Amino acid sequence: MYLLDSSAIAIILRRLGKRAVNYLKDVYTLDLARYELGNVVWKEHTITSMSLDETINKAGYIAKLLKMMEIKGIQSDEDFKEIMRLALKLKLTFYDASYLHIARKDGLTLVTEDRELMEKSKESGIKAVAVNDYIKE
Repeated sequence: MYLLDSSAIAIILRRLGKRAVNYLKDVYTLDLARYELGNVVWKEHTITSMSLDETINKAGYIAKLLKMMEIKGIQSDEDFKEIMRLALKLKLTFYDASYLHIARKDGLTLVTEDRELMEKSKESGIKAVAVNDYIKE
């Protein structure tokens, strides 16, 4: 199974449009993806000519897609501490380290377009693939 970070979800949505559902349904992401993807839509609105209605509709569409995914989060004090250990050891943000922790803990393959996260994942023995490889599988 796969754990998609926000960068992967955003790329899949951008590239595949309505077909994205085929690659997002029943795979995992973290609860923080809601906020990160909301910020992606907000930023797109601020730097493009996307109308208010388009922006709100896009946010609604993403919210529906996220409901089709399996959402994971920090479940225990031990998870929180282990994520902090990873973040400090690998010099990653707590956000990024949380993806690595959940992937390792649950035996998931991380899908990301974040180069640094991909490198740190491989250094840590956690399987990670780019979106192109995920779509091919």
